[in-house]
Amino acid sequence: MTETFNLYPLHLFRLVARCGSVTRAAQELSISQPAVSTHIKALEARCGEALFERTPRGMILTPTGVLVAERANRLFAELEDIDQAVKAARGQVRGEIRIAASSTPGAYLLPGLLKRFRARFPAAEPTLIVGDSAETMARLLDYQVPLGVLGDMPGMAIAGVLRRKRIAVDELRLMAAPDSPLHRIETLTGAHLRSQTLLLREKGSSTRAGAEAMLSGWMDQFERIAEITSAEALKEAVIAGLGIAVLSSWATRREEQAGVLKPVRHTRFRLERPFYLVHRADRPPVGAASILWQFLQTEA
Repeated sequence: MTETFNLYPLHLFRLVARCGSVTRAAQELSISQPAVSTHIKALEARCGEALFERTPRGMILTPTGVLVAERANRLFAELEDIDQAVKAARGQVRGEIRIAASSTPGAYLLPGLLKRFRARFPAAEPTLIVGDSAETMARLLDYQVPLGVLGDMPGMAIAGVLRRKRIAVDELRLMAAPDSPLHRIETLTGAHLRSQTLLLREKGSSTRAGAEAMLSGWMDQFERIAEITSAEALKEAVIAGLGIAVLSSWATRREEQAGVLKPVRHTRFRLERPFYLVHRADRPPVGAASILWQFLQTEA
């Protein structure tokens, strides 16, 4: 007979894996650190192997821990979806729907769409979680959210891990302050860039990846390259004349209307970027999440 599996130690295990620390997991749940450690040790005893490697940098999953975490995340996702499936069977569109998004669609595309969704389905409660593309991808892969919106990720889609629908497109453009001499030049060359500072988003950002793709072969032409982790800080730095940057047409709409930012004239420094609505292939959206999936495809 199969031994009964207590889900609570698995819940604690997932939290420790996410926090990287027994102490932080205990603080989040307002329970004692020894209580968390006891449950983790019991789970490791049941599995017959260590699930974490204790390092100075925190708790890191062992290969067995990675396997258990994937199964546990999938299990808890299925449990969360039961409630939505029951409501859907009753014809109800209600309850929380978590959707993760990379910073550009999270700031400029989804807020207005989710407002319209709430107006149409007032009992639904969409929760938007914004991070960079890497964080959004991690939330999808770890079953933390049923839906995500982010830029291109062909490898995952081709591998069958994710299902995606293209819902929008912006344009990445090389931007400068309006008084920059670059605006007077029809065709830029490496010589024009040697006195310029290129400002980039952090690694993991789809805007950073798009900038590197657009400037492939040109990166070594700049006098200096600096990284700024905030999209708003990046815009302000360009407006202040501290450098030039590749920015989304969505993100700069107001600044261009105000005349404080302009794209360079050379059209070679423009790149269309698609955005996709995504879910895990093994976690099709149910209930209100399924309605939101359809809504975003038709309304975006």
